[in-house]
Amino acid sequence: MRFSVTQCLTILGLASSAAADFHILTGPCSIAPGWGGSLSDATMACPSNYYNCSCLLDGDRAGHVINGETPTVGITTTGSNYFKLDGMCGVGNMDFYLQDDGTWLFYISGGDGSVQGTCYNGDNSIKDCNGFSAACSFSNILVCYSYICN
Repeated sequence: MRFSVTQCLTILGLASSAAADFHILTGPCSIAPGWGGSLSDATMACPSNYYNCSCLLDGDRAGHVINGETPTVGITTTGSNYFKLDGMCGVGNMDFYLQDDGTWLFYISGGDGSVQGTCYNGDNSIKDCNGFSAACSFSNILVCYSYICN
């Protein structure tokens, strides 16, 4: 079976849109390190194509947990079965619900009730970010697949 150039481009386009859309990371941050600052936990969501310290430290293009608790340290430990992120990638707030198989389904708050994507346990890889007033070590706890940030 032979494919035309148009068919090949369509297939490649669909394959690339299945890549991770965004990541949810959590970890300790030392606020004002070296100045007797405090240690706090932070949770951020960053688009996969903007997975960097500008997102994680400065909040550029980031989503933030505004209700509930995300999974905590470890790839299978969770803080609750629900959390909500504020708008990210131009969408409204998103509600995340833990499923029996350990995945998280998410929906647009106040939307039509359709599933917008699925999040899976991340690999817990660490992304260290150091800024003028904070030093953080974020752990990749969830990888989410959808079309929200494409």
